[in-house]
Amino acid sequence: MIGSTLSRYTILEQIGSGGMGTVYRAQDTRLKRHVAIKVLPVGVLADDVARHRFRKEALALSQLNHPNVATVHDFDTQEGVDFLVMEYIEGTTLSTMLASGPLPERDLLQFGQQVAQGLAAAHERGIVHRDLKPANLRITPDRRLKILDFGLAELFHHGGDLGVTATATSASTSGPPGTLPYMAPEQLREEKLDHRTDIYAFGAVLYEMATGQRPFPETRGPRLIDAILHQQPTRPTSLNRRLSPGLETVILKCLDKDPDRRYQSARELCVDLNRLATGAGVPRAHGMPRRAALAAVAVALALLTALALDRSEEHTSELQSQFHLVCRLL
Repeated sequence: MIGSTLSRYTILEQIGSGGMGTVYRAQDTRLKRHVAIKVLPVGVLADDVARHRFRKEALALSQLNHPNVATVHDFDTQEGVDFLVMEYIEGTTLSTMLASGPLPERDLLQFGQQVAQGLAAAHERGIVHRDLKPANLRITPDRRLKILDFGLAELFHHGGDLGVTATATSASTSGPPGTLPYMAPEQLREEKLDHRTDIYAFGAVLYEMATGQRPFPETRGPRLIDAILHQQPTRPTSLNRRLSPGLETVILKCLDKDPDRRYQSARELCVDLNRLATGAGVPRAHGMPRRAALAAVAVALALLTALALDRSEEHTSELQSQFHLVCRLL
C-alpha cells in the first residue's frame, strides 16, 4: 500500500489501525497537501447500495466544519478499495498522553473545553459521535484538540447492514457501535441515542483525564456492562486529592446513568467548564432543585428562630437535631 495511489492521493505511511480501518498519511497530488486516508475493512460495504448510502452520509459529515472537529473531505472507491479522505492532524492522541497518568487540572480544563465546543457544534447539526474516547481525541503541537471519527461509528455499524461494530472492545460483535468502557447505559441497552450519550462518554473521558483510570477499571466483559448499568464509580477526588470538588461535580453529572440528570447540552457543560477555568464555582451535581432548596433554607431559619426563642432543655435537643438534618440536605 505504501507508495501506491488511491484516486489522486499517494500513500506515504501508515499512521494507525483499528476496527474501523487502517489510516495512512497521504499526499493530495492536486491540492499539494497532506491528508489522512482511512481504508475501510473489506466487506464492510457489501454492495453498491450500501456504498452509495455510506457516501451520502459521509459527505453529510463533511459539512461539519469546526476548529475542534477533524473534517471529512471525501469518500471514494478504487478497484474494490473503499476509503475516506480526512483532515490530516499532526500531534498525539489523548490516550497516549494519559499513559503517563492524570493531567493537571489546568490542562484538563483547557482540553475539556475544546471537546465540549466541538461536541456542541456537532450536536447542533444533529450529529452524535457514538464512540468518543481518548484514542479519538488528538492534540496538536500548539495544544489544539481535534475530535476524530465524528459519526463514523454509526456509519460503520449500518453501512453494509452487517452489524459490524466500531471497535473490538464493543459490547458484542453484533451489539451497538461504540467502545465498551465509554458506553452509556442506554447505549448498552440499545435504546434510542441522542447527544446525551456523547456527554456520558465525555464524562468517562474526563474521569480518566482527572484520575488516570477509567470509571470502572477492574471489570471486563459482562461484569463491566453490569457496572455501567448499576454501579457508581469511585469518586474522582478519592483517587486524586488535588482535584477540585467543582470538577468532580461536573464529571459525576456527566456520568449519571439517567440521561435526564446529565447535562442536557454540550453548551451547558461548556459553561461549567469555563466557570471552573476562570475560578468560579459550579452547582452541585445532585443537589435538590432550587425551589426545594429555598424551602429547606426557610425551614432551617425557622428552626434557628425557634431555638433562639425556646430556651427549654426539653425542646432544644429536638430542635437542634431537626436543624442539623435540614442542613445536611442542603
